[in-house]
Amino acid sequence: MNKILLVSGHPDFEKESVANRAAFETLIKLLPEAEVNRLDVLSPNYIFDVEKEQAKLVEADVIVFQYPIFWYGMPALLQKWIEDVFLNGFSHGPKGKALVGKNWYY
Repeated sequence: MNKILLVSGHPDFEKESVANRAAFETLIKLLPEAEVNRLDVLSPNYIFDVEKEQAKLVEADVIVFQYPIFWYGMPALLQKWIEDVFLNGFSHGPKGKALVGKNWYY
């Protein structure tokens, strides 16, 4: 079976999310074996353990991003996570092969 990583990028999931929380809770029920990565709980101060986050991505076969659209883009919390974690040499660049072959869903 594929290892699934669910990444919630909502910055205030508990207080300000209705539709996103309902969608995410449904995903968790449908995919109980998935690893849940709620960025608002993981790092409310927007500081991430880059190596730990990269390891989660390497271990996953399927990566699902779930987040609200803010002015046609992703929330700052998710954007910061991507900028910190998806580094040249890891996710892209001549030596960045860690995510090759992964299935991505947004």
